[in-house]
Amino acid sequence: MSSEIVMYAKKFYEMKYIESGYIAERKDDGILITATGANLANLKDEDLVFVNDKNIETFEGNFRAAAVILFCAIRQSKVIEAAAIVDSDSILKLSSKRRALKPILDDLVKLCGISVKCATKNVAAEVVTALAGQRNACFMPDAGALVRGRSLEELFNTVAVLDKAAHAELIAEDKGGTQSMNPVEAFLECMLYKLKSSKTAGKQNGTDGEQMGVDEKTEQVTEQQGEQQNEQSAENSDNVEESEQSNAEQQNVQSIGENLCVKCNACDNLTTLNLFEGKLAVLMHSYYASAASAMGKPFEVQEKYADILGQQIPCAPSTLVCIKNSLGKVKDVIGEAPACIVAQHGVVVRGKDMDEIKKICATLEKACEEYLA
Repeated sequence: MSSEIVMYAKKFYEMKYIESGYIAERKDDGILITATGANLANLKDEDLVFVNDKNIETFEGNFRAAAVILFCAIRQSKVIEAAAIVDSDSILKLSSKRRALKPILDDLVKLCGISVKCATKNVAAEVVTALAGQRNACFMPDAGALVRGRSLEELFNTVAVLDKAAHAELIAEDKGGTQSMNPVEAFLECMLYKLKSSKTAGKQNGTDGEQMGVDEKTEQVTEQQGEQQNEQSAENSDNVEESEQSNAEQQNVQSIGENLCVKCNACDNLTTLNLFEGKLAVLMHSYYASAASAMGKPFEVQEKYADILGQQIPCAPSTLVCIKNSLGKVKDVIGEAPACIVAQHGVVVRGKDMDEIKKICATLEKACEEYLA
C-alpha cells in the first residue's frame, strides 16, 4: 500500500473534508480507490480497490458510480495523479445550491481554475464536462465536489482552498456577499500559476518545460499581459530596500496564516522586503480573514477590538499576485492601520516584531469570525 495515500487519507479525515466520499490515485492502467465506508484514519490493504476499464463494470451501487467518476477524472489528463469526492460541511452546502463558485480568492483560481462549475448530474460525463477549461474541481449536485490534482499533496491543498472559498461564500451571504476577481485578471492569474508550476514540476521530474506543455514564449507573453493589466488597476510600487529576517522569524511567518496560501510574488516580497518603515509584515490567510478579503471591502472593527486593530481595516483592490510589485496599493491605503485587506487574496499584517503580529492576527481573525458567523 502507498504510504502517501495512508497519510493523506488521515489528513482528509482529521480536517473533516470527507464524510462519505472517496480518495483515488493513479495506479498502472487504472486507479486505486478507497472502499465504501473505509476508515480513512487508519487505512489497510483491504480498504483499497484497484479499478481499471476491464473490471469497472463488475462493481455495483454507489461504489461503482464513484469509481467511474474518479476513473474518468484522473484518466482525462496525463498529469493528474489523484482525485477525491469530498463533502465537507461547506462544500456540501454549496453543492446543494447548484451554482458555480466565482473567482472570489486567487488561491481558488490557481488551484481549482477560473471558476468552479456545478455538474448538471452526478454522472461521469457531466462531471468531466464541468471540469473542462483546465479546471481541477467541480461541484456535484447535493453530493459535494470532485477535486483532482497532480499529486496527493496538490489534491489535499486544492480541497483545502475549495473548502475555505466555499465557507467564505456561504458566511458572506448575509453581509453583502463576496466579490469576484476581474475575469481577465482571473484568467491571467490562473495561466501564470499553471505555467510556472508546470515548469517547476518538469524540472523536479527531470523533464523540460516543453514536455510538460509549457511554452517559454507563452509564459513571457502571459506575464507581460499580466503586468500591463496590473498597471491599469494599480500604480507600480516604489523600489524598497531589502531587510534581513532570522530563520526563526521566517518559520513564524509560515504558521501565521493557519490555512495555506499558494506561493506567489506578493508573499515573497513581504518576507524579504522592508515595505513598512522597518516593521515586519506577513500575509494572513486564515478562514475568516480570507472570507473578509473575498468580500473585497474595508472591515469595520467592533469597539472591543479597536485598541488593537483601530476603527477600520482598509482594503486594497485585487491585484495580480503572480507578478512583481503587486502590493503597491497596500502602501497607498494602509495609512496608520496595523493591517490591510488585499481583496480576493488575504490580509497584510504588520508589526514591530512577530509577537505583535501574532497578536494582531489572532485578534483580527476573532473579530472577522464574530462579524461573519
